[in-house]
Amino acid sequence: MPDSGSRTLNAACAEDMKSARYDAPTLMLRLDQAWRILNLNQELIRSADQKIYLLIVMSTLLVTYVSTNLEKIVNHGVVERVCLILFLVAGAAFFFFALTTVLARSRRLLARPLNRDEAEHPVVTPHLIFFGDISQRARPDDYAASFHQADLHDVLNDVCHQIHQVAGIANNKYRAYRRAWMALAVEVTLFLALEFSLVI
Repeated sequence: MPDSGSRTLNAACAEDMKSARYDAPTLMLRLDQAWRILNLNQELIRSADQKIYLLIVMSTLLVTYVSTNLEKIVNHGVVERVCLILFLVAGAAFFFFALTTVLARSRRLLARPLNRDEAEHPVVTPHLIFFGDISQRARPDDYAASFHQADLHDVLNDVCHQIHQVAGIANNKYRAYRRAWMALAVEVTLFLALEFSLVI
């Protein structure tokens, strides 16, 4: 249950959003800044995907090498078999986190009114940017009409909502990427242990 201080802060935020009506130059500057922030977060998502693909290639090479020497490892001794089992567990954990990185998504939250006044006068979001919102229009003309009728302040609000969604995806991707990297580090360590035990 939020306290009175947080309710007061939420009410102030809602009032600021409603009163944030910019003149044309300031509005264009805000839109440009918002688009830059959105593009930055999208670049972070692409970077996370590229990094995890590289780690997947590395892990696949390790698994392929171990699989080609599987019989030799199993017949070598108990220690090698234990290391092999741990290696396979680490590899499975890595591919789980790698898949989580690739498929990471953000929860699409429904904006709830902060106070009674905002519930009566909600902030308008035209939903013009996200492809899912665009494709929900039955006809292209419906989207074109929404686009032409939208106020630029509402478009700015829509962009800000998309920034939050994309940032959530990026955050989930990098959380899973860090876990995948740690699993791969364990996998590499066990691989080296197997290789060392086979040569002695």
